[in-house]
Amino acid sequence: MRDPVLDGYAAAASDLTDRFERISSQDLFAPVVDFLPRSASRVLDVGAGTGRDAAWFAARGHAVVAVEPVEPLRAAGRRLHPHPRITWQDATLPALADFKAEPFDLIVVVAVWHHLRRTDRGQALRRLAEVLKPNGRLIISIREGASAPDRVGYSADVSQTVAMAHEAGMAVVHKATTPSVQTQNKDADVAWTWLVLEASAPL
Repeated sequence: MRDPVLDGYAAAASDLTDRFERISSQDLFAPVVDFLPRSASRVLDVGAGTGRDAAWFAARGHAVVAVEPVEPLRAAGRRLHPHPRITWQDATLPALADFKAEPFDLIVVVAVWHHLRRTDRGQALRRLAEVLKPNGRLIISIREGASAPDRVGYSADVSQTVAMAHEAGMAVVHKATTPSVQTQNKDADVAWTWLVLEASAPL
């Protein structure tokens, strides 16, 4: 069955590639920069798009698995950011992929959450918790405002997401709401709530 979210991104991939690449990862992650790993770590970038953020993490010494289900964006990422510390994978939430390697120190889910149906978000958080190291961190940005008119989006409630994260064994260690750094979104008064979730260590 075709996925209208993925179809929308595939249809707009050429335009989105230019828009995504104009965004500074440094500016994007400013609300959560204090919670990013300072030493070389394993990072999972879910919904990696053109690999802009994956390349930013890789340049800082991290090994990154970039998960992107839209083939034109994945191809653009391989072309634009051919970094040896980036591994590309085709997968989607909530099931994600069967990762054979060790768990991740950091997982980032940026501008993805509003594309998941409410009924899939609990499963997605449980799956992300499964591939996160004890005391590892999951960073999610949640869109506040209307979705892009040409791409399917679903409203996402921050408090419900927090409750589902608790059920999945993760605690909120930071929360911040900031205006969008993307010009079109900023003009539409879109903001993002950033959650930093931490996996519980085993007793």
